[in-house]
Amino acid sequence: MSRESTLPKPFVFVLMPFDDTFSDIYKFGIKGAAEDAGAYAERIDEQIFTEGILDRIFTQISKADVVVADMTGRNPNVFYEVGYAHALGKVTLLLTQAVADIPFDLKHRPHIVYGGKIELVRKELADRLRWAIESSKLASSSLHSEQLTLFVNGVEAVGPDSVVELPIVSGEAQRSEFWIPVQLRNDSIGLLNPITHVYLLSEPNASLIPTEEKPFEPAYTPFGQYGTTGLLQMQSGPRTWASPVEPLSAGLLDKAGDLSAQFRLPMSFPAMPPGAVEVANTGFKFRSGETKCDDHFRLRLLSSTGFHEFDFRLRITLAVTDSAARK
Repeated sequence: MSRESTLPKPFVFVLMPFDDTFSDIYKFGIKGAAEDAGAYAERIDEQIFTEGILDRIFTQISKADVVVADMTGRNPNVFYEVGYAHALGKVTLLLTQAVADIPFDLKHRPHIVYGGKIELVRKELADRLRWAIESSKLASSSLHSEQLTLFVNGVEAVGPDSVVELPIVSGEAQRSEFWIPVQLRNDSIGLLNPITHVYLLSEPNASLIPTEEKPFEPAYTPFGQYGTTGLLQMQSGPRTWASPVEPLSAGLLDKAGDLSAQFRLPMSFPAMPPGAVEVANTGFKFRSGETKCDDHFRLRLLSSTGFHEFDFRLRITLAVTDSAARK
């Protein structure tokens, strides 16, 4: 006979305007999604308390496993409370009936545009809550003692729940295929476990795709890589070429809002003592016909103890735009 778990359900704290027009969205959409994800959701008006309402809200945000906020109507109280949740590093999922209600500096964060459709809220939010709950569990594990800083071409990347604007790595690429250095620094007080798996998350139609170096077999170079004659050329030694990394199927922890494309990068970092720095390169390639990119990316670094995530935007222009140079 199966027995129900006696463990407490994950707590989802909901931030939204106290308006009758949101009642069904909350009762049937958000609470229904929480039930589907094996959690329970509450708003502040469902609770009994003696302290001031703002103190209570802050306490509940701090206790919550996941925060869900409906940004519809740009309610200032909701905006203020979301800022507090982000400052605490809480996994925060945003909802809105109109995308214009999401401020510019929050548009890179996962959000659901539901247009008043309750069934859409329940379906999409349930999926994201499952991911968010697992992410919250991992974040509260032994990872709390690990402090990492990651730089992409010298620009410091930020965590997905950072309150600062998404950092921009800008530049000009001389070729459609290029490399960008990634620098990882261990700011922990102890030894950092080896980073064995590195994943890149992007939007499905991003202008750039990740690449990995593969050898030619035999050692020929195709037109456009090194030659200019249009014929295969014999090289004196082994050559490599930038092969696109194949995308992976997204699993539970892979879902990250609009960043639904995932790639396993040929990159790893060894165990690092406190203060140590390691550098690796990641390759990119413009999609055929693309000469500019302004794409949001996330690097997910996994070790035996969990994962760390870093967000950044690549704003790159291709210097040479003729078709031969882009092959």
